[in-house]
Amino acid sequence: MNTVEIEATNECNTRCLHCPHETITRPKGKMTWETFQIVADKVLAYGKTQGIDFAGMGEPTLNPNLPRFIEYFRGKIPTYITTNASALTPKNVERLIEAGLGTMIISYNGADAETYELMMGGLNFERAEKYIADAVQRAQGRMEVVANVSVTKQTRPKLAEIRRRLNDLGIQKISFSLCHNRGGHLKGDGICDTPIPPRSIKRCDIFDYTLFVAWTGEVLACCHDLDGVGKIGNLLTDPLEDIVRYKESLRGQGAIFPMCASCNDLYRFSGEANIAGKPVSDWVYALHATQSELAGLYTEALRQRDALIQAHAAQADQARAEAEHYKQQLADAEARLQALEERAQRAESLVAAYEQGRFIRLMRTLKQATKHTVARGS
Repeated sequence: MNTVEIEATNECNTRCLHCPHETITRPKGKMTWETFQIVADKVLAYGKTQGIDFAGMGEPTLNPNLPRFIEYFRGKIPTYITTNASALTPKNVERLIEAGLGTMIISYNGADAETYELMMGGLNFERAEKYIADAVQRAQGRMEVVANVSVTKQTRPKLAEIRRRLNDLGIQKISFSLCHNRGGHLKGDGICDTPIPPRSIKRCDIFDYTLFVAWTGEVLACCHDLDGVGKIGNLLTDPLEDIVRYKESLRGQGAIFPMCASCNDLYRFSGEANIAGKPVSDWVYALHATQSELAGLYTEALRQRDALIQAHAAQADQARAEAEHYKQQLADAEARLQALEERAQRAESLVAAYEQGRFIRLMRTLKQATKHTVARGS
């Protein structure tokens, strides 16, 4: 578990084209301070969480306690929010910054009023851009502001324009996410035509690395569980360690819950979200932007491949040279050892001869001494 995703609310003030929010059947509401405190205290006591993401299936800024929630983690765990920017008034942005928010992720889907207002459920394009530009200005040196663009049939032809508009607003870090069906809840292919991975692929990094806490304190399989059927536990009553242990026991089992069988979210594979050193987001953008963009990425990937091959070849040559060097050193050492053994053998022979000579001289001395003794006795 790397991230805890806390759903400040599953209520929303828009009906975005790429979000099936209206199909939610689990209860709607806002997380209370009492519920949050229990959840937060257990997360902090657990001590292994790398990030707190206030997202889920609603607009987090609709919960008036959001700045207070963020401040509770200040200096302890980095915090993030994902917002549609509808409530980013100067006052609200200042409150979030002062609370210690680390990163604000803005959903931005459209390069013009027509596309944006279609995609974003009627939010006003001009007001959104005004809010975003102001938020970026206020955040300088105090908070990171990034953007996420959902790549749908409606936004695909405009990705380059969307990037330019965001750059002009002061946002340089942009993620392009391939539209998905939110666990099968977004029906039809008029918006999203991303294929569903084969059933044989059981991997889901969303489930493995993110703990999703609904506004009620219940822990669900993920934010795409709009019906609340993938219950893992409840932080109001269960120890977090037990919930994590139970999740660990389910890893790698594939379509554990009903919504998993229809899930085509690319973030299922986010743990390996790099191709030739570039994030999958860059490839998604290039695939639908221009042929030159895609060709550039392919060319760079080929360069990196060739550089890697050359590096491995150089390492192999060095290893072979070192092996030859060590082989020669070993031969030299064996020759020296043989010479030493021969010297030792000669020394042993000399010692043996010396000892033999000593014995002979001793016997002669004893013999002479015996003669003298006998002569004196007679």
